[in-house]
Amino acid sequence: MPIFLFLFFYFVAELNTIELWNDTYMSANFHIITNNPLVREKYPLLITMLDCGVEGVFLAARDEIHLGAVAINHPLSGSVKPNESPYKSLVLSLRRGPLDEYSLTVIESAIEVLRKMPVRNIDFHPRVLEDFQVIDLDLLDSAIVALPAQYHT
Repeated sequence: MPIFLFLFFYFVAELNTIELWNDTYMSANFHIITNNPLVREKYPLLITMLDCGVEGVFLAARDEIHLGAVAINHPLSGSVKPNESPYKSLVLSLRRGPLDEYSLTVIESAIEVLRKMPVRNIDFHPRVLEDFQVIDLDLLDSAIVALPAQYHT
């Protein structure tokens, strides 16, 4: 009988988790542009997955901003310089409206900062790459938790 109770509570917990995730996906008024495999695993329905470096993520975000999206998190957030980590995730609004000049200025400044930094062609050990993925995911999670209510409607 104890195994039955364990399985019952396990499945109830799993159903609640699925409902919470479905609520997040159904109510998200934002999407994520990323090149981070961990972000793809955690937020599969909210991402545009890119196979590129950080500059490619910045350029894709700039293109969406030109189409009327708003940058929600700052592209240079965190203490890791953009040329130090191969992973970056950016949160953009789903809304399409007039060009948001502030978002455009922020992303173009980030591209300029990145291009001024020396190129680092380092062959990172897989564990180091995993660390960079975790750092990027943590910064992204913090940004999503801090989103104003208008992005969770």
